[in-house]
Amino acid sequence: MKAMILGLLGAMMATGVQAASRSFQDWTVVCDNTRECSAFGFSEDSFEDRPFLHVRRSAGADAAPVIRLVLVGQSGVLTPWAVRVDGKPVPGLAPKAEGDAEFVLTPIQATALLAAIRNGQRLTLAPGRSDVLLTGASAALRWMDDQQQRAGTVTALVAKGGKPASMVPAPPSVPLVRPGPAVSQAGLPDKLPPGMRAQLGEDCDTQPPKDFSPIIARLSPGVILFGERCYLGAYNEIYAFMLADEQGGQIRPAEIPNLDGFSTNLLMNASFDPETQTLSNFEKGRGIADCGGVNSWIWDGKAFRVSDQTEMPACRGLSAEAWPVLFRSRRK
Repeated sequence: MKAMILGLLGAMMATGVQAASRSFQDWTVVCDNTRECSAFGFSEDSFEDRPFLHVRRSAGADAAPVIRLVLVGQSGVLTPWAVRVDGKPVPGLAPKAEGDAEFVLTPIQATALLAAIRNGQRLTLAPGRSDVLLTGASAALRWMDDQQQRAGTVTALVAKGGKPASMVPAPPSVPLVRPGPAVSQAGLPDKLPPGMRAQLGEDCDTQPPKDFSPIIARLSPGVILFGERCYLGAYNEIYAFMLADEQGGQIRPAEIPNLDGFSTNLLMNASFDPETQTLSNFEKGRGIADCGGVNSWIWDGKAFRVSDQTEMPACRGLSAEAWPVLFRSRRK
């Protein structure tokens, strides 16, 4: 069961050419399909309060990095700021008496902090609080430069060179995903067609779950989506999705695409909204849900298309609201 969950999580978090994530010791970077990137520097796992540093940058040649320092962790206690790298104050970042939950740096402050952390070891945000670890920071920011095709240009964060900003290519356009026509949900069956569960084979427990209603929705005239819960773990439910006709015939696995070009019919913690033709899921990497992925797909009338994905591959205390985008689309 555990191996299956890890395998599914890895498959759904697989990345394509323009969407990628990578970790470098205590730092993790996620870049989406428009080449917007987010780099995160984390604190030590052993602390209850887990401050972090977030460097976000859009793909445009003139886009400046936006740095956010987040201090409040699980306790919610606010503390005055005193930003230091390896014990030394960062130029332009004077101590702050107010106890804000987070601090967004000005462009000048961001430049000063980036220069300080490239070869630093620890970033202290407040006295008596856990430090943000800087091991891996330089490599993470260098990889971010490479993903944004800034390496060798004057716009790079670490991999600087003499090439002008005009050498940075324009960001890719955001893909358009159109939902299929709205379709009535009247007259749907209330259970799986005979023999469907048997076709799931080793993908599901042999015994159907008790007190569980499957996901059943009409995608298009003559195409019914069936979602059966196959496994129930400590914090994840695994669903298998099948398609059939109105009479429960022509049963076949649903094809739910990944960013790597492959597809699956197994999802964790899934739901379907027939009004928006949206299939969604929330993959928890562990019980406190501080890593994993949140994904959605749109039924376009013929097939499911990737709509939106957020990802946090590092289990370091960040709730899903703070996870960066891996894939974005626009709807019309």
